[in-house]
Amino acid sequence: MFLRNTGDIGYYLKRTSLIKYLDERNLRWKTRFLIKRLGKKINDTSVFISFKYWVLWRWIYKNFDFTEKFMITLRKNIKKLDLNISSREETFLNEMDELLFNSWRPLKEVPVKFELSKKEKVNLVQSNINIHKVTTINLEPKLKMKGQFDAYFSNQKIYLTDSNQVLKFEIRYKEIKQIVPKRYGVLVELHTGTYLFRGKNRLLTYVLIQRMVPELNLNIAEIDNLYDYFDFANNFLSRIN
Repeated sequence: MFLRNTGDIGYYLKRTSLIKYLDERNLRWKTRFLIKRLGKKINDTSVFISFKYWVLWRWIYKNFDFTEKFMITLRKNIKKLDLNISSREETFLNEMDELLFNSWRPLKEVPVKFELSKKEKVNLVQSNINIHKVTTINLEPKLKMKGQFDAYFSNQKIYLTDSNQVLKFEIRYKEIKQIVPKRYGVLVELHTGTYLFRGKNRLLTYVLIQRMVPELNLNIAEIDNLYDYFDFANNFLSRIN
C-alpha cells in the first residue's frame, strides 16, 4: 500500500536526487505550498507523484503506531502531499479507526433477544464473522466452516447468533486459553478446540476480546510488526525500498 509503480527506468536515480529536498524525516516540517513549489521545479510529473507516494510509505513504515495521533498525522500527510488513495488504502484507514475506537470507547449495554444470566450485560457486537473449526489432519491444520455469525460480547461470554439473534453456540471466557492474531483472522484457542474468527476487519475480534477479558493481557499495540497485518507485502517492500 501507499506505493506506486512507474515505468520510468531511471526513476530510482531521480528519486535519489530528490531526497535532499523531501523525505520521511523532514515531511513534518514541509508545508503543502513548499511541496507544490518543489513539484513545479521537476519536469516529470509522474516521477514526482511516485516519489511523494514513496515518501509517505517511508513515513508510515518508520512511524506506524496504534494511536489516534498517528492516524491524524497520516491523514494530514496524505492531504499535504496531495495524493489520491486507493480503495484498499481507504479500507486500511477505516479499519484502523474502527480498531482504535473500539479499544477505548465507553461500554454501553446492547439490548438482545436471547436470555442472559443475572447481572450479565452485552456491551460489544461484531457482525458477519466467518467462523471455522481448526482441526489437525496428518499434522497439517485444516479448516472446517461452521458458518457466518454475529458475535455478542457480554461480561461473561461470546454469544454467536444468526442475523435474527437466534443463539447458535456460545464461548465462555473461562474456556479461552489463548488468542492468537493472524493476518487472515484471529485464532481463539479453547480447552476444547480452536476456532478461526474472520471478520471484515480481521483484527476487530482481538480488540473486542481485549476489552472484555483483561485477564488475557491482550494489547494490540504490542503485536510485532502490526502494520504487516494490513499490508502483507510491506515486509518484502521494506527490503528493496
